[in-house]
Amino acid sequence: MLALIDEHPTSDAIALDPDQLHPSPFSLTIYGDPAAEVDDLIASIREHGILVPLVVAAPGPEPKTWEVISGHRRLACAQAIGMVEVPCQVRQIPEGEARRTAVLEYNRQRRKTFSQLMREADALEQLWGAQARARRRANLLGSDHTECRNSDDRTTGTGRTDAAIARHLGLGGKDLYRQARTLWRMAASGDARAQSGVDQIDRGTRTIHAAYKDLRRRDRFGSDFRPTPYDVWTFRHDRAFGIPHPGSIPPALVAHTLHYYTAPGALVVDPMAGGGTTLDVCQSMGRRCLAYDLHPVRPEIHPHDVRLGLPPEAQGADLIFCDPPYHTMLAARYAPDSIAMAPLSGWMEFLHDLARHAFAALRPGGYLALLLAAQTEKDIPAGFGYIDHAFLGYEAARRAGFQPERRISCPMDGAYLPQHVRRARTEGRLLGQVRDLLVMRRPSRSMEGEPFDLASAGNGSV
Repeated sequence: MLALIDEHPTSDAIALDPDQLHPSPFSLTIYGDPAAEVDDLIASIREHGILVPLVVAAPGPEPKTWEVISGHRRLACAQAIGMVEVPCQVRQIPEGEARRTAVLEYNRQRRKTFSQLMREADALEQLWGAQARARRRANLLGSDHTECRNSDDRTTGTGRTDAAIARHLGLGGKDLYRQARTLWRMAASGDARAQSGVDQIDRGTRTIHAAYKDLRRRDRFGSDFRPTPYDVWTFRHDRAFGIPHPGSIPPALVAHTLHYYTAPGALVVDPMAGGGTTLDVCQSMGRRCLAYDLHPVRPEIHPHDVRLGLPPEAQGADLIFCDPPYHTMLAARYAPDSIAMAPLSGWMEFLHDLARHAFAALRPGGYLALLLAAQTEKDIPAGFGYIDHAFLGYEAARRAGFQPERRISCPMDGAYLPQHVRRARTEGRLLGQVRDLLVMRRPSRSMEGEPFDLASAGNGSV
């Protein structure tokens, strides 16, 4: 391809004023701002100069400027250090498709992020698709159809195009390419989980296949959901739901809560939504969800401080699911204004306020689900071996007027390192994994205001 592009190059590099050069708009859309990637290059250019000339397209009408085809990072470095001229090779490349093709070819060996590869794929699908359509039109006008079908042209047929672009980008076969394109298109449509997957692939912390599998598992809580009938819920995290966030929880905890305490179409409210696990599980299970957070990380999560109560649109909720930041646990990973940074007295006051706000927002007969863990590792008051947040939450909910519905054990999977386990054994110490889901019910209107006495409940005996 470059043999056609470089048909009339100049013989030698010429020196040009950087002010006469302008970046290729097409290159900027594919690879982004080159000034953001010059840290590893600017020191070398300052010491040795530009060793490889930039490639520029011959100038158009006045004012006389050249469009950079290759060398955007070198140009950014030259401008940053105040160079008055840079070496350039001038190429006779027509504007339009040929020039866009040249930008892609000159960047063929560039180290790229996943997003840059997918933007290249966008351009290649458009360029090669246009070429394929042109050939099909030519065939209809009298070309040899047999010759066209038997040709090995890379853009003939959807499958061949996929495979050719995959090879061109170094992504392997068409299957992985199609997974990448599905993920990219969903991210472009605004899907937060797909966008999170793209970000993780760009950072090198996730593979294309793993991110794609996460998207495929989104319906795991749909029609084939098989809930456990026991009141011990031991589940693992699943990246198919929510995006990375401090204190994220296994989505199956939310799914089981929805299954047992809501019906399809119910309104679920999560006032501390974090990475949006509740939001995604509700979507999978056909529940409506309103999600809020002090510092939202997704557009579907609305900014709101639950300490001020719940918004009007949350009134009449069927279920309020709360996984609050635990007192001092993971506090350093939350914002400074998070309740996790409050002293224990402030944390307890928060629980009581939360319970009152939830009681006011729920419909009669609606449920409050509080996921709370025991505090065992640090910041324990003198004289205490641990702090049982579930007991604190139970007391807060009872004082707000809730009746107890169920206490479910949800042990944390505990990402303890081997050295932590060895040290705990040596010191005779227990590592904390206790966590409980308290499900509390707002009484029906006929029972509101009546005190709940365990001794008089049921048959009057305990």
